[in-house]
Amino acid sequence: MLSYQHSFHAGNHADVLKHLVLVAVLERLNLKTKPYFFLDTHAGEGVYNLNSQQALQNAEAKTGILQLNLGRELGDDENTSIKEESSLFDTYVNIVNKYIGDQQYPGSPMVASALLRRGDKAFAAELHPQAFESLQQNCRRAGIIAQHRDGYEILNAVLPPTPNRGAVLIDPPYEQMSEYEQVIDAVAKAVKRWPIGIYMIWYPLLSDTREDRKTTEIVSNPKSSLSEKMLSQLSGLNVKSVLNIQFCSVKPSEKVGMYGSGMCILNPPWQLDSDLQEIIETLQEKLPGDNNRLSKVEWLKTE
Repeated sequence: MLSYQHSFHAGNHADVLKHLVLVAVLERLNLKTKPYFFLDTHAGEGVYNLNSQQALQNAEAKTGILQLNLGRELGDDENTSIKEESSLFDTYVNIVNKYIGDQQYPGSPMVASALLRRGDKAFAAELHPQAFESLQQNCRRAGIIAQHRDGYEILNAVLPPTPNRGAVLIDPPYEQMSEYEQVIDAVAKAVKRWPIGIYMIWYPLLSDTREDRKTTEIVSNPKSSLSEKMLSQLSGLNVKSVLNIQFCSVKPSEKVGMYGSGMCILNPPWQLDSDLQEIIETLQEKLPGDNNRLSKVEWLKTE
């Protein structure tokens, strides 16, 4: 459970989707002056070096954030920045541009910190000891309370929060099949304690088959349908509405594994569906792939 390190995947297409959705939700909360609460249950390191050995191993940022970088390679220009386009995209790239020139990518706590206001209260949890050490340093500068503890445990420990409005980001690695059930159980308990909270749950879209690392044979992927099952169960929880967004980067295949990802939002703020549609259209234009036409925004449950 503690072997996962997000540094291998920082800045990929899943990060771009996740952080655009995070920006959209927090911007909606910012429309009201009343303070709010934010919790990141699986916060990671906070900031990632895109030139690190881990990040360069699979170079996943090239299919994500660097593809938004007008085709220039990271480090070509010390003033490297991403072109600004539309409202939500503007906000996101303004945040990223504060890091990208230093060959870094901000994790979700740092993305959130750029939007949090004086009076808003934020927590970031991380269980991996090395990742937490970095997270603690980054959060100290950002004014976020970092906690070295299990994300599911802190979720119920701090709910209901003060202030009583706000959002939770749940972004587990799903290394173990049991983590899908952990998410459902944790969110079900959280909803009972804090029924008006906004819950953002990231999940992977996985191919039906995969290449066995040891034998190189093509075998069934036992996780392939678990995200879809989780979505069904999340939409059955006692909340008023559930909104879902999926971005498909490439076609599913045994060579790809994760061909896309999604975000399931419980109790989405008003007009978030319009924001998510804008996100999908932007990603379809900026991250062209042979499968992104299957990307979608859909209501899984409405009032």
